[in-house]
Amino acid sequence: SPKLFQKAIQQGLKAALFTTSTAAIMLSSSGVLGVAAGVIATNDDAAFSNDAEANNWDEITAEGVANGIPAGGPQNNWAFTYSADYTITADVVDRIITAINVAGTTPVGLNIAQNTVVGSIITRGNLLPVTIAGKSLTLNGTNAVAANHGFDAPADNYTGLGNITLGGANAELIIQSATPAKITLAGNIDGGGIITVKTDAAINGTIGNTNSLATINVGVGKATLGGAVIKATTT
Repeated sequence: SPKLFQKAIQQGLKAALFTTSTAAIMLSSSGVLGVAAGVIATNDDAAFSNDAEANNWDEITAEGVANGIPAGGPQNNWAFTYSADYTITADVVDRIITAINVAGTTPVGLNIAQNTVVGSIITRGNLLPVTIAGKSLTLNGTNAVAANHGFDAPADNYTGLGNITLGGANAELIIQSATPAKITLAGNIDGGGIITVKTDAAINGTIGNTNSLATINVGVGKATLGGAVIKATTT
């Protein structure tokens, strides 16, 4: 009958709409339709290992502010933002962070307690001090975020990275642009650790002013310190 036929058409349309919207949600959450996922720190001493119950992170809006929904710490290939003058600890092994947004804060710092990779670090003014506690921080320059997080982070951009403290002989800063492209660092690097340069890098601060470094390794890239070329042997 015409009524049964009409009902069948309506049910078919509902099913099609449900399937399409579900697929869109799935694609968006996987990053296919959307952008890199991200969170914003909402409390001091936030850590990558936090779950949502710790209440140290929130989901982030397109304008780059907390939306009031608690979240866990940043996962692999996520970005994160400082919302205030916090210390944040990178305590998950081999976590890959696409970008860090210092925003308009004056952060206390980022503590590297496990080997960590960071794509870009940007700021609206103040720089992010980093302490590497016997582990490694790799700057890989990934084309981080054309983001719906209130900020964009182009590849190989570390304008938000400040002074780096190498805490111990095994603490290592690795510069290895994926592009590869030249990475420029503005801050000082101090402590008794290791700098490994695998792609071109310019370090505009001082190195080892308080504590001499244990090793500087320069591979195929060219490293400069205040414009002077650093020549070293890869060990």
